[in-house]
Amino acid sequence: MKYSRIRKSCAKGFTLAELMVAMSITLVLVLLTLLITGTAIDTWKAARTEIRAAGQAKVMLNALGRDLESMVSRLGNNDSQWLLATTSPEGVGPEGQKSPNAARLIFFTSASDRYNGNAGSRERLSNANGGNRNADQGGDISAVSYELDFVDPVFGNPNQRFSTFVLYRNLLDPKETYDRSLLGRPNLETAFDASAGANELDDLMCENVFEFTVTFVVDYRDTAGQDRTTKITVMTSDKGLQTVKNFAINGTGLAPNLNTRSEFVGGRITSVELAITVLSDEGVAILKRNPFGGNENASNRFIEQNSFRYTRSVTIPQG
Repeated sequence: MKYSRIRKSCAKGFTLAELMVAMSITLVLVLLTLLITGTAIDTWKAARTEIRAAGQAKVMLNALGRDLESMVSRLGNNDSQWLLATTSPEGVGPEGQKSPNAARLIFFTSASDRYNGNAGSRERLSNANGGNRNADQGGDISAVSYELDFVDPVFGNPNQRFSTFVLYRNLLDPKETYDRSLLGRPNLETAFDASAGANELDDLMCENVFEFTVTFVVDYRDTAGQDRTTKITVMTSDKGLQTVKNFAINGTGLAPNLNTRSEFVGGRITSVELAITVLSDEGVAILKRNPFGGNENASNRFIEQNSFRYTRSVTIPQG
């Protein structure tokens, strides 16, 4: 009888040390992947925020630039107020985190988008109001207002939960401007607000605008007869600049702080410098919680890290 020997082979596994090494390598790879992914997401979010802010700022500055380039004023010893720039002394924004400067600008312009872009169209459509209000009904001088506020951007009311910094544009078509006798008024702000009524805040231009500042570049002749150029900024507080609380173009000339006898009264505006600061959505949400408790330095650092500043210079037509 023959016996066959069956050789048994011993099955080998991983030792505990090998498992620990493999797990350590896997953990390092996972952590590196998470780190790279997190960095990529943060970079993407930052780029998206900046692109969104830049897009909104471009829309707003382009619209305001076009309106200023078509600005209309008639000097010559008349009582009309043709432009008024003011700033809110109380400030706008959540309690404890007010905007450093919230300008408002009202003036007359030959707006290219008057009658909802139908300038020159004489088409009339029958409806309940007796015609298409969007058709050109004559005239080319519109009153327009740009205003920074802290409201619900959808409903225009101060709902604290949904409020944000919003820059609005309100354009009154030429027919509305004439019918409501805005031309020839000595106080343009009062006349405009009375005419705009419930539609005072009309077209949303840009969200999260934390600051809106207007600076006028003025050529004038001083008391010694020398031609000079200066910059006058409309601002709530003096920051070492040539600042005023309001600035007007009256029929009798320029009137900083409504002073009709200032040295600039006979001057002319050659250009307007616009500056806006746009916060990120996250920045606005944090500001509304007022986490800085009155610490101005911490608040300024936060705004600097979470905002984008945009500027534009607009040449004013000389007539």
